[in-house]
Amino acid sequence: MKNSILLILILLLSLPINAQNYKFGKVSEEEVAQTEHPEHKEANAAVLYRKQEVYYELHKQTGLTLITQIHERIKIYNKEGFDWANKEIKVHKNSSTGEKVTSVKAYTYNLVDGKLREEKLDKRDIFEEETSRYRKTTKFTMPAVTESSVIEIEYTIRSPFITSLDAVPLQDVIPIDRLEVSLKIPEFFGFKIHYNPRSPLIIPIEQSQGSFTYNYTQSKRANLGMGETKFERKKVEYLLNEYSLEQDAIPPLKNENYIDYLKNYAAYIRLELQYTKYPNSPIENYSQSWEGVAKSIFNDSDLKKEIGITNYYKDDLDVLLNGKKQEEKVDLIYNYVRDNIKWNDYVGFRAEVGTRKAYKEGLGNTGDINLMLISMLRYAGFKTNPVLVSTRSHGIPLYPTREGFNYVVVGLELPNGVVLMDATDQNAGVGELPKRARNWQGRIIREDGSSGWLPLLPQIKSVNTNRLDLQLKDDFSIHGRVLNSYYGLHAKTFRDKHGKTNTDNYVEMLEKDKGNIVISNVEIHNREDKGENVRQTYEFDLKNGIEVINSNIYIKPLIFGGMTENPFKENERNYPVIFDFPSVEKNTVNLMIPDGYEISSIPENFDTMLGEGAGQFIFKTTVAGKFLRVETIMDLNNIVYTSADYEMLKEFFAQMVEKQSEAIVLTKV
Repeated sequence: MKNSILLILILLLSLPINAQNYKFGKVSEEEVAQTEHPEHKEANAAVLYRKQEVYYELHKQTGLTLITQIHERIKIYNKEGFDWANKEIKVHKNSSTGEKVTSVKAYTYNLVDGKLREEKLDKRDIFEEETSRYRKTTKFTMPAVTESSVIEIEYTIRSPFITSLDAVPLQDVIPIDRLEVSLKIPEFFGFKIHYNPRSPLIIPIEQSQGSFTYNYTQSKRANLGMGETKFERKKVEYLLNEYSLEQDAIPPLKNENYIDYLKNYAAYIRLELQYTKYPNSPIENYSQSWEGVAKSIFNDSDLKKEIGITNYYKDDLDVLLNGKKQEEKVDLIYNYVRDNIKWNDYVGFRAEVGTRKAYKEGLGNTGDINLMLISMLRYAGFKTNPVLVSTRSHGIPLYPTREGFNYVVVGLELPNGVVLMDATDQNAGVGELPKRARNWQGRIIREDGSSGWLPLLPQIKSVNTNRLDLQLKDDFSIHGRVLNSYYGLHAKTFRDKHGKTNTDNYVEMLEKDKGNIVISNVEIHNREDKGENVRQTYEFDLKNGIEVINSNIYIKPLIFGGMTENPFKENERNYPVIFDFPSVEKNTVNLMIPDGYEISSIPENFDTMLGEGAGQFIFKTTVAGKFLRVETIMDLNNIVYTSADYEMLKEFFAQMVEKQSEAIVLTKV
């Protein structure tokens, strides 16, 4: 709350007097000549101006049409900002109609020999792509873009979906120098405005009422069409609910370590349709419950139908399961679908091409694949249901709506709980979801139409254990053997990163940032066995792993395995800290003391808690004859730590870094 108030005050107190001309085409030489953003010098690009107008057109033949007009002027400072010259405009469609992108106008402005030169986007370079059965994308790349270019784009979206208003963005990953938003909504539609509760930035909206008049001429012929045609002037009048905002100097989103999806924290306004009240008609309420949303998706989006189709796979599955025990069948079916039906990178809870076609062609979207898996598991006698999900990039819905979900996974109901599955991920085993689907909570829909919430964030800790056996050689180099064991989602993460890496590249990756090291005899066990633990061993020779000062040997306790810097350096944090899953990391280092040396000093044992049971760090040393053992345990119980926990978390990691940096000192006898 404190951060929100501070940001509002900054915005209100920093409103400059704008002398710039924001009319389309009136780009100035000063804008093009600017080499860096005056306030955010690290920015690769900036929105100099953005205007969004939303209103309705009325025509006596076609009725109301929802209109969205966008005007953007964007400054590109360097090559890293070139991505802003690639424009994608996504619109909605269904089987009978859809939104249309019209009136695209775009120019690039550069300074050439001290003079302003403009380059127009050719209409032939605008492409339209069918993203899915429900989405269409207009794409183009701005011409003649260089460092310091200014690009200006204007377009209109015409929509027949008059009660579905997209969210209005108020913030982005780059600064916005000037933002203007106008919404004019007929009195027939009752919308409730929602801010993003995860954003610390709140921009006030002005509300007012206006009016709309539509004049038209209606013809009428007397005497059953045989007489003279008469023309009569008529008009339609109604009130408008108007919402507007004008804001300068909107700061960019700040990229921080350990967040789920940065744009989830951007300021925006979202409009929820609560009712319609047309002339001479009763009020029709549209406010929904999550129970109602889930039931309508299940019945109206063909989920029930697709799950019920079995004849296309029945013979194959009978062969696969013949003679198998019931407890073996879940893994067999899951692996069969995951390994034979590839994901086409499209998300959705609907079966995009249909489960039958996806099975035949070996390719489908998330709906095709996971609804097929549900169907097969039910066929084999398991109680399995779809679980609706909102992916991390889709965010967390603010109110009950069908648009709140964009993904589906599988829920296998067992006596001790629900096991979640997603066969679109080639590295996931039973009970493991890909990172994109581990967001918020899912809505399981049962065969009788009832539904309920399920946690999607992992509840079971994943463990990573590392063992290093070290021997100091006469030339003060270190020879060692490493054993890494990865369990649960640590094993999946290993496969995601290194599953397809060849041996030479993998050794090179292992050697990176470890000093003057040579790694040999690398062996990886269970790399291809999805769902199983991964075990890795290798040997190494390290030439600069110790310091020798006045015949004393100084060694860091974990050699190259320790944490060298705190990932949390900022003084404050606006967003929560979100780890991928609950985790335990255990390190054990066994050091054989070389002949002629003895231990002079070792770090003291250390044990600290993170808050009230949110985590723990243990550092322990043990000496037995010629051997020194160092053991560390980092145990993080939570996935999410709020911004209020940040100082505590920062100090916790600082203590770990400090402890792992303390040296073991060996003195010559």
